[in-house]
Amino acid sequence: MNYRRLGRSGLKVSELCLGAWINFGDRINDDATFAVLNAAVEEGIDFFDTADVYAGGKAEEVMGRWMHSQDRRTLTIATKCRGRMWPGSNGEGLSRKHIFDACHDSLRRLQTDYIDLYQIHWPDPETPLEETIRALNELIAAGKVRYIGVSNHNSEQIGEAARICEALGLNKFVSSQPYYNMLGRDIEKNDVPRCLKEGLGLIPYSPLAQGLLSDKYLGGTIPEGSRAKGNEGLEKRLQEHLPKLQALGEWAGSRDYTLSQLALAWLLHQPAMVSPIIGAVNPEQVRENAKASQIKLSAEDLAQIEEILNPPKP
Repeated sequence: MNYRRLGRSGLKVSELCLGAWINFGDRINDDATFAVLNAAVEEGIDFFDTADVYAGGKAEEVMGRWMHSQDRRTLTIATKCRGRMWPGSNGEGLSRKHIFDACHDSLRRLQTDYIDLYQIHWPDPETPLEETIRALNELIAAGKVRYIGVSNHNSEQIGEAARICEALGLNKFVSSQPYYNMLGRDIEKNDVPRCLKEGLGLIPYSPLAQGLLSDKYLGGTIPEGSRAKGNEGLEKRLQEHLPKLQALGEWAGSRDYTLSQLALAWLLHQPAMVSPIIGAVNPEQVRENAKASQIKLSAEDLAQIEEILNPPKP
């Protein structure tokens, strides 16, 4: 496993991050979750991402139970706040009150004294951004948070946050967590250049397009028990992208890569990239994906991949 600095900060994290979305606290039980987390550590992954809203807080709780078996100093734990977690007018949002209460709840569920990377899950148009940034900085000053990041924020929002931090002399955001993969590249035009300008590192979610960028769908059929089974949106996207997926799979197979390894390696060669967030329900998936950190793609390789992703128009 290789490691990279998170944006312009001094924090180093593994090139792959293990995420808790969908699986932890819901889809798989504690024993299966611990096996996945242990496999990640064995592969050199030291970066883990969750959120308070994942499984209604249960994802954080299971990670907290697992961390008892680990040296906390060797782990970089990221979580998020913004979504509704309790009743009432302040049960969601990015006000100082919600952020402080949500942070304390996350600390309790994670059974830790501090959060390495605390992220705002998505924007809150009803709260002044300055209030949100000041609240996050107060958590840093209190030692409860080490670094701060954004998720699902666009170029303009990232730029506004940077201007506020510079004007007030506050700690800046060091990371951005957007949706980004071979099939979803909307952030490349405006958001990636903004992250490069402001010094934010990318830690994208859904790097495998919710599993579409894996070998299991290359035959064009949807296996029982897979995420796409019964999901009309994913089934539609599979049929739409199937020729492209099969071409990518053939290219990867000719080099002894799986499609998922190629998809992750491709992301690791993109500007501002730090650590794509992978999901897994068993240790084998972790071990397979971890190999992507060792794949080096040449300029020619990247050009060939680009031709598959965006073939020249006749």
